[in-house]
Amino acid sequence: MNHLTIANSSAMLILCAIAIIIVVLQAVLFFILGLKRAKELGIKDEEVKETIRSSAVFSILPSLPIIVSYLVLIPALGRFFPWLRLSVVGSPVYETMVANMAAEAYGFEIMDKNIPLDVFLGILFLVSIAILGGNIFNIFFLKSYDKKVESLKNKNSAVVPIITTGMFLAVYGIQSAPFFTNIKNLPGIVALFSAGIAALLLGKIAEKFKGIKEFVFPVSMVIGMFAACIASVMLRG
Repeated sequence: MNHLTIANSSAMLILCAIAIIIVVLQAVLFFILGLKRAKELGIKDEEVKETIRSSAVFSILPSLPIIVSYLVLIPALGRFFPWLRLSVVGSPVYETMVANMAAEAYGFEIMDKNIPLDVFLGILFLVSIAILGGNIFNIFFLKSYDKKVESLKNKNSAVVPIITTGMFLAVYGIQSAPFFTNIKNLPGIVALFSAGIAALLLGKIAEKFKGIKEFVFPVSMVIGMFAACIASVMLRG
């Protein structure tokens, strides 16, 4: 049996839809409670409408990389599981990276359309179980972590940005190293350099136009993906 038969089955659709409906209901509930609280605080209707409008606009462009990642994952993980992951708990960077690492650990490529059913279930298990680390950490340690960070800020506020920046650079370095060192994967290298250059240029522009600051990262990702597509076409030609 082809793994996509299970991935695109009605049972998978129902299971994923239940989780997404719960999340949507939560969003609706928070929206209603937010409107109620705004009235209690005496916030004008015009300000509330402007906040809703700006939030909706600033949610569209950052969602483009998510849509692209969903389309990328469909051939490997089916229509519904990526839909669940990217709508609820996952992220484009995490989902594509971990799914690909899991597939390679089993000796397959993530884009293979004939992945054995047991391997497919293993990929889903690894993608699901690996992301629980952050959630479990937050439940037991987030409160004490925040207190420690706040204490560190009070002692030396300049140290915290340095530490957090170093942590993010380390994470990005680990994720990028396999692509930088794999000279056979030229589209991957092109994507990294294109996205990096775009991020630097857009970051400079965002210093003058503060309104586009939130768009720098997602637009850079889209530019990197587009450059990788062009590189792939040129190499095939």
